[in-house]
Amino acid sequence: MTEGMDISVRILYKWDEALSQTASFRPAGSCVALIDWTVLPRPMDESVPDPVMRAVVRTAISMGTVAYRLFFKEALPNGGTVYPAPRAWIGKRVVERITSTWPADIATASTSEAAVDIFFQYWHLQAQTALVLRNDSLSDQSMDRLRRVRDWRDLPFPADAKLLIAPAADGEGVLFAAAHAAELDVAVQAVADKLREAGVAVIIDGSV
Repeated sequence: MTEGMDISVRILYKWDEALSQTASFRPAGSCVALIDWTVLPRPMDESVPDPVMRAVVRTAISMGTVAYRLFFKEALPNGGTVYPAPRAWIGKRVVERITSTWPADIATASTSEAAVDIFFQYWHLQAQTALVLRNDSLSDQSMDRLRRVRDWRDLPFPADAKLLIAPAADGEGVLFAAAHAAELDVAVQAVADKLREAGVAVIIDGSV
């Protein structure tokens, strides 16, 4: 979607969270940044621009293994591992879907080619959340929360993750959340560097 198009990217530390619908993805006390973009001429395809996807997943994989919600398993990329959700009886599954606590399958990715799958797993519906792990595996508690939680605001940041990645409204933005400002800044700077290497203009929080 990027051929013949002009892409510019902003990375913001403050923005209108009501408009972007990002507040529910912020664990309590976390530090956050939002990546958004402008593409001209405006494309028919509203997906995340390829340079942004590549910069985000390359940054994430440079920091650790990526765990994310898996809704479509048919074309799981190489470098991915699946942890199926427990299957409850049909009545409980109906209730869970109504109350938005249904458990998702989880995949982990150890390569950028596999991690880019996060943008094709209900990203535009804001159903996706990904964690960049400190180690290669999730605790049982973090695994269960990643499967189920749709509102992180009252929960502490997962101790076994460096970074949380989630979509803004309609998938037209990428939220980064971290427990520590230093880790957030590392991720933001890495994304900006990779975008600039790809020839994309980047503004961080209003200053180049």
